[in-house]
Amino acid sequence: MGFPKMIYSVDRLPLLLFLVTFTFMANPAISVLNNGEDLVSTACNHTLYVELCESSLRSDPRSKTWDLQGLASIALNINIANGVRTRDRIHSLKSTADNKTLSGVNVCSEEYSDAVQNLQEAIGALRNRSFDSVNTLVSSAMTDSETCEEGFEVEMTISDWKEAHTCWASGQS
Repeated sequence: MGFPKMIYSVDRLPLLLFLVTFTFMANPAISVLNNGEDLVSTACNHTLYVELCESSLRSDPRSKTWDLQGLASIALNINIANGVRTRDRIHSLKSTADNKTLSGVNVCSEEYSDAVQNLQEAIGALRNRSFDSVNTLVSSAMTDSETCEEGFEVEMTISDWKEAHTCWASGQS
């Protein structure tokens, strides 16, 4: 079963990017730039994945002139696009999935649809400066993504165990 790993490894790090993006939004000290350092560098230095944060945000030319709220908007939009791509890829796998993995594919498709919806709602909350709502919606999107991953991890573990047990019981290696 090669494709489950492809599903859940597609865009996880960008999801982490926007989660930490909102951490620095809430930190007013970040909005003060030191020694000519740009806002993207200052903000991303407060994240776990500095290089990923910087390269993702800098991929959008607006990041040069936008404030923290604008950078959060960029991060959300990047992740909405990633979520849509992942959801569509998962959906396309439905026709090729065997019975053992079809259930997981269906769960992932639903979870990523929910994640995209949560991120789209987070954009509205961001516009309204309802940062607590943004954090809640982003956390929900992360949970949706993780639920997809965990479903395949559990299924693969059980499947691998059954395969190993069958091989052992029949004397095959």
